[in-house]
Amino acid sequence: MAQVIGIGASPRRKEDIRFLTGRGNYVADIQRPGMVAGVFVRSPHAHAKIKSINAKPALSMPGVLAVFTGEDLKADGVGGLPCGWGITGKDGQPMKDPAHPVMALGKVRHVGDPVAFVVAETLQEAQHASEKVIVDYEVLPAVVGLVDALKPGAPRVFGEVPDNLCCDWELGDSAATDAAFRQATHITRIKLINNRLVGNPMEPRAAIAEFNEATRHYTLWSTRTYLKIADCCRSDINVE
Repeated sequence: MAQVIGIGASPRRKEDIRFLTGRGNYVADIQRPGMVAGVFVRSPHAHAKIKSINAKPALSMPGVLAVFTGEDLKADGVGGLPCGWGITGKDGQPMKDPAHPVMALGKVRHVGDPVAFVVAETLQEAQHASEKVIVDYEVLPAVVGLVDALKPGAPRVFGEVPDNLCCDWELGDSAATDAAFRQATHITRIKLINNRLVGNPMEPRAAIAEFNEATRHYTLWSTRTYLKIADCCRSDINVE
């Protein structure tokens, strides 16, 4: 039987065997001297104002080294997460691209939005301390469906995007498409909703970097197979 290539093919994944049989090595398996662990505190609300964050109870927990918030990162000049691929709408205007801070600033916009980051000597200590961070929320109205978010009067996710519409985008030749419909003997209409899709790897993108002062070498362990490193000395790169 000929091998199917392209759509409908069932290509074998070459990297799974060693991980599924316990012979692989994840970034999380690597332990280096002096390593610490961090855990995010995430919002349980889809939409809410952050009235205050009290990190003192967490800071008093065993092994805790620091607790950071979005305000701390902003004060240190840490920027946001830019959109990697901007598009232009059918009206010729660039898409609306509101600020996306690394951690929430003043407001959370989805369940799981990170509001604080707890650093401790061990993962267990960071996890326990993250439960002690007190966040005072003012819960705001929220919508779940994408179509509902576009209805008049829907709660705004971003204040600078009053209609919740990032971009109205189209591809193709609209004039030719309209002409084809006008000439068609029969037209069938159907409403399709494209469900959301997200990659769910066994380990998300992660990296551990170590600098050896004696040899002036960097070692970087990463889940990514493509690495770009800019430094002033030689680098040893291990990709797991």
